[in-house]
Amino acid sequence: MNKPNSLLMKHLVFALAMLISCTSSSTAYLEKGKALMREGKTKEALEFTNKAINSDDQNSEAFNMRGVIYFEMKEFDNALLDYNRAIELEPTAYRPYFNRALLYTSRNQLDKALTDYNKALDIAPDTSDILLNRGQVLSFMDSIPAATKDFDKAVKLQDNNVLAWYNLGNAHYRQQNYERAISSFKRATQLDPRFGKAYYGLGMAQYMKGEKEVGCLSLKEAQRLGWQDATQALALHCGESSSAHPSN
Repeated sequence: MNKPNSLLMKHLVFALAMLISCTSSSTAYLEKGKALMREGKTKEALEFTNKAINSDDQNSEAFNMRGVIYFEMKEFDNALLDYNRAIELEPTAYRPYFNRALLYTSRNQLDKALTDYNKALDIAPDTSDILLNRGQVLSFMDSIPAATKDFDKAVKLQDNNVLAWYNLGNAHYRQQNYERAISSFKRATQLDPRFGKAYYGLGMAQYMKGEKEVGCLSLKEAQRLGWQDATQALALHCGESSSAHPSN
């Protein structure tokens, strides 16, 4: 090998080694940031995630993570910028779309949230949490039959998803399908016996189906667990006509 080629090879090997080193450092910083977030140390997590990005500004996962941190800190504009950057760097990853949809939902930009959830589901169609969240957005938009389909698929994919079971019960209730609502609310209370809102939904569905006695018992349990709407329902002795429905 002649000298120019030898020098070129050395430069290439050195550049590759530097790239590997930077990528490795970025990953290490990112993992530390994630660990700190799990501990609730948001500011410290931001510091290490910044280091991850400084070490490798092509690390899409780090931008997504920093977006999550900014969202937790209620710095929504910064969060949006980071989610956008994460999507630019890796458009086939579903999490930045999912997280950006959460941000849009918090701003009541439901059309944009729905678009992002649709994109996330195109990438990861069998992900229960995406279906749950899209179903909630559809509920906010009063597209109840479509929401019901999402919640139903979510519980089939993940039977222990208590929020999906609750929302499925609520969707059935809003369509006056009280028997299915009861079944879904019961499953939610089985999964989380301290879920007062689910007991309230169960009691209201039982009442609307004409099962006053068991409905009152469910409402009393909801009240015991601290769900305030149950107190109001019980004040009506569980026997008067009510237009109340489980809250979202």
